[in-house]
Amino acid sequence: MKPNVIVMLSNLALSASFLFIPILAEELGASKAQIGVIGATYGFAVFASSYLFGRASDVYGRRFFIHLGLGVSTLTFFLQVLADPSFVVPFWTDPWLLALARGLAGFSVGMFPAALIAYVYESKDPLGRFSSFGSLGWAIGNFAAGLIAMYWGAFALSSTCLLMAFLISFTMPRGTGPHLRVPLFPWRLLKRNWHVYLSYFLRHVGANGIWIIYPLYIVSLGGDKFWVGLIYTVNTASQFFVMRYVDRFTSKRLVTAGLTLSSITFLAFTLVQDFRQLIPVQVLLGCSWSCLYVGSLLHLMRRNVEKATCTGILSSVISLAAVFGTLLGGVVSELFDFRAAMYVAAALTVTGFILFRIGVKDED
Repeated sequence: MKPNVIVMLSNLALSASFLFIPILAEELGASKAQIGVIGATYGFAVFASSYLFGRASDVYGRRFFIHLGLGVSTLTFFLQVLADPSFVVPFWTDPWLLALARGLAGFSVGMFPAALIAYVYESKDPLGRFSSFGSLGWAIGNFAAGLIAMYWGAFALSSTCLLMAFLISFTMPRGTGPHLRVPLFPWRLLKRNWHVYLSYFLRHVGANGIWIIYPLYIVSLGGDKFWVGLIYTVNTASQFFVMRYVDRFTSKRLVTAGLTLSSITFLAFTLVQDFRQLIPVQVLLGCSWSCLYVGSLLHLMRRNVEKATCTGILSSVISLAAVFGTLLGGVVSELFDFRAAMYVAAALTVTGFILFRIGVKDED
């Protein structure tokens, strides 16, 4: 149960901190392209950290890196309050300094998730249930940030939650995970799981192209900060309920369903004319992510001994996709409009679906 509480608190921190970054950046004078760079900086930092510390936890053990990541994240997430002009001492009120703050937060928060996921799997706990608590954290964080509606307040909440998770992590039993010899560049793992990683990458490039402008899209449809938080909450709350029941299906079927539903969701975003119409689409989004995320984790865990390394690579893929996706979304929305980024996301996801099915046939 303690890992479930930790992932809930840490994801609460991530979501509360992430939600209003595009709007804060715009208020600091950032262009849409600069907003993309800020998101890309965070994504690249998580990319590097997830791979390095995922591999390290396979080699040296799980608990140390869980403690380290949560402890450092407590500090770096608090530093973000300095970017809010309304804070008592707003030292970092510049788009590029906000990018620096997000980069530090991203590197620190990438240290522990792979180790925590591997710890849960080796403890024989259901990954779907564990993941559902992560989604619950995202839901609470989105809703809480919407209620607070102050940038520095959301950042302070994030830091407090990470501190609580850090303290709880010291009460976790010692795991029995193996200490493995993992090469610095595990080409064999990449080759073995290429179809999972590549399909994930393409889907997430498209998705992040949407998320970097999504709060602005909601506002353009008539929503305010409260509704931004509430609409995000619908997605993650849906994940909490769906993820608890998806373990019973095969991993291949889950990934296939996740990619299919994702492409439908991205197209559905373009049809919305009022911010309230986004609510049912958010439920569909929650179902698609639940299937894709849990299915991918199960597929990797069951087929590979180097569980934290594989999970770390998956997190790195997600984060690398955030780098390219946020840049792509910023540029596409600058050149065309918000809906253009959603069409691009749907096309990329369909491509990922085709590649995954090709890879599955190679497995068989």
